Amino acid sequence: MGDRHPVSLAIVHMLPDLSAQHGFALGPALSRAGIPDVQDIHAGAVVARAQMCTLLQAAARQAGAPLFGFALAGAARPDALGLMGRALFSGRTPRESLSAHARSMPAIQSGVKLSVERVGDRAIWRHHMEDSDLGHASVLNDGVAGFMTGVFRALLGADAALEIGLPHRPQVAPHRYEDALQAPVTFSGGTLSFTFDAALLDRPSALPGPLRDLPLPPERRLDASDHVPGDERLLQCLPLIFESAALAGTLSLADAARTLGFSPRSLQRRLEALGLTFEYLVDEWRRGEAQRYLSQTGLPVASIAHALGYSHPAHFIRAFRRWERATPLAYRRNAGRACA
Repeated sequence: MGDRHPVSLAIVHMLPDLSAQHGFALGPALSRAGIPDVQDIHAGAVVARAQMCTLLQAAARQAGAPLFGFALAGAARPDALGLMGRALFSGRTPRESLSAHARSMPAIQSGVKLSVERVGDRAIWRHHMEDSDLGHASVLNDGVAGFMTGVFRALLGADAALEIGLPHRPQVAPHRYEDALQAPVTFSGGTLSFTFDAALLDRPSALPGPLRDLPLPPERRLDASDHVPGDERLLQCLPLIFESAALAGTLSLADAARTLGFSPRSLQRRLEALGLTFEYLVDEWRRGEAQRYLSQTGLPVASIAHALGYSHPAHFIRAFRRWERATPLAYRRNAGRACA
């Protein structure tokens, strides 16, 4: 099963500004995730969590920053997170704030299990994303870890000793995580965790929130139907995924399904209900793009083949003959004469 749990893009509200600071265009990363426009982030649109993970992985690669999640955390604004951001500092004690945070989580993201457990004189807070691929979600988990490090230090005190467990394997030398978080870090536990002195749970918060006396009525909860794209949206998303996946050499049903949080069979069934197949859509996309490249650009045939996800130009030429009953170069010559 893919990670189809709905999540609001408000969680990555800082991404447009960060992409500008790191000097890369956000468009390719959005396309890789099947998200049409940066306005979806500004509007807090709801997508599958798999799409958000794909978006953050692509952005981290473009930024050349394996620890990009910590940059996301550093630029996050609690006020941009709606009820969840308010809840983080709403309690008189850390326990109350963490409880309010857990109650508010479904308003911005579903499929998250939050818990606080006392083991002897230690307290362990856990954050687990259900149905999530740990490698695929590593940037998102790093972002949560970095953000919650700041939250815990605000609630428990700046000098509170934290031990942090990341669910995934380290992407760089472990000491770089510890330098970034200023705490001991362990890896591959399957669940994000923070361990600290249990006595701090019920002491007055080091930084009481200004909204602590306000009631926290539940906002609309995200449910399984919130992120499921309608037919029109699905057919809008897929060409965006095709374009970026083709350049990366990963264009396939499995890749597109993973990006959208479907199993390959589920995506195929959605398309079959529309009288379509994945293979047909890819073929039509390639044909349209090939015509555009040949008639509007001077790109070599080999470069066009690469842009369309073919492993060898000969495969592209064979497909183009099937479409147009002509070679790519002959088509380009005819297109040039038609425009003359």
